[in-house]
Amino acid sequence: MNAIRRIGLLTLSAVALSFSGCATYQTGLKSSGAAAAADTSFEAARTVWTNERGTAEGMQKALTGLEAVVAAEPNNQEALILLSRSYYFMADGYTTDPEAKSALFEKGVTAGERAMAVDPAFKAKVESGTKPADAVTELQKDDQMAIYWTASNLGKWARSKGFSTLVKYKGYIAKMMTHCLALDETAYYAGPVRYWGAFYAVAPGFAGGDMGKSKENYDKALKMVPENFATYVLYADTYATKVQDRALFEKLLKHVIDTPSDVLPDMIPEQEVEKKKAQAFLDNAADYFAE
Repeated sequence: MNAIRRIGLLTLSAVALSFSGCATYQTGLKSSGAAAAADTSFEAARTVWTNERGTAEGMQKALTGLEAVVAAEPNNQEALILLSRSYYFMADGYTTDPEAKSALFEKGVTAGERAMAVDPAFKAKVESGTKPADAVTELQKDDQMAIYWTASNLGKWARSKGFSTLVKYKGYIAKMMTHCLALDETAYYAGPVRYWGAFYAVAPGFAGGDMGKSKENYDKALKMVPENFATYVLYADTYATKVQDRALFEKLLKHVIDTPSDVLPDMIPEQEVEKKKAQAFLDNAADYFAE
């Protein structure tokens, strides 16, 4: 996907997204005509995800199953949401090559947008010519994780492409996450609140960045769900490094390393990934702070 990308019409049959400045982007999960039966059921794919996502091999197995499900059931919103989340986790937790990571985040955006398009009110708005960013308020609480994972993947993809791309898409991301926050700020372990902590830290000042608001949101997310390691690692990565607060950086990351991952029993694989990131940040702390 080119760096200059604009989401256009979401069509029901093609499940394709059009972008300005580049060829039409086609999802690899597109279904044409009558869908063939999936090689696995959503329940089976979800079981693999639940039990085996703690390894790269298990995560790939889960992705393969979920891809088969959505190819056969293109309007299975629950499967699309889990697929979007899975692309994100595969990229964030198990992929080191920058281009491969970017490609996975891009697939995560597509799966998330397809999940949003399952909502009839949102889809009707977009098909009538409304930009997805302006139609997102049509989405309801049962669509919230579709919004969340679309925005999360898009934010990571844009950041991987550089400053200009991040600025290009910050408006779309902000509209998604503003609505996501309004629907339920406690969702996904205070995910919408944590996201704003990162958003305000990463965005430049002229594009809405605000380090005071970043800290406020991170502190709020930690108060709401102090067991989620992702908040600590993001706080250290995006805020502490930018304000050059090494003491805070080390405090946050050491907390992650010293706390058992099963403090959130349903999130042990994700917690283990955050532990590895925390250790890597600490091992390379000198790279982030001036002497």
